[in-house]
Amino acid sequence: MDNIKQILKENGLDDGEIALYLASLKLGEAGMSELAREAQIKRTSAYVIFQALERKGLMGSFKMKSGLKFVATPPHILVSKTEKELVDLKNILPQLNSLAQKPDQKPKITYYEGKEGYFIASEGSLQQSNTTIRHIGSISEIHNVISEEWDLNYYIPTRLKRHINFKALYFKSQMPESFLKANHAELLREVKYLPEDFLYNTSKLIFANKVVYYSSKKELITVIVESPDISESERKNFDIIWSSDPIQSP
Repeated sequence: MDNIKQILKENGLDDGEIALYLASLKLGEAGMSELAREAQIKRTSAYVIFQALERKGLMGSFKMKSGLKFVATPPHILVSKTEKELVDLKNILPQLNSLAQKPDQKPKITYYEGKEGYFIASEGSLQQSNTTIRHIGSISEIHNVISEEWDLNYYIPTRLKRHINFKALYFKSQMPESFLKANHAELLREVKYLPEDFLYNTSKLIFANKVVYYSSKKELITVIVESPDISESERKNFDIIWSSDPIQSP
């Protein structure tokens, strides 16, 4: 139940709306007094919350001889509504991007504290198919935050599905045996190793017109810089290191 409440909260419902919506799903057609009692909220507050849910298309009402009855929108309708909203957003995405990409626009910098930034930035790198992602630094610190399982079971399969290549500059001492033995070519991945004398715990992800700076798990900070000039500069810096003599392939 906690998981359900958390997901509903992430989709824009507050605690009162969640309580009333779940109570309505449980009871079916019911009067407001009964719903308020089940949701453990005041009857007067329940009417206000119902109106908010009605505006969001999550509840409705109808008259019966016994009085006004309230009912929750079936969950599958809720999913269909969300899917339609996603399709609509994707359809207008080109127009939104054209508005955002102004020639004289300054670099956009987004700052996150906590795990959320790691996931948002990593997910963002998967949005453009048939491209190349560059990653330099500590993959072990990334796994300490988002978990190696998320990388193996979601990030890599999604990247392969979208034909996104991956070039990595890592520290060999941080790599698990499974990584060292992996067939990188099958994973659309090229790996070279940095000199151990320069070992550090942060990392940098370069893709499209963005550069992502990940701190260590101790700081849990993510900074995303969106700039064609900066991303191009960082991409060339990466390629300079990639082609330098100290770098060793597996």
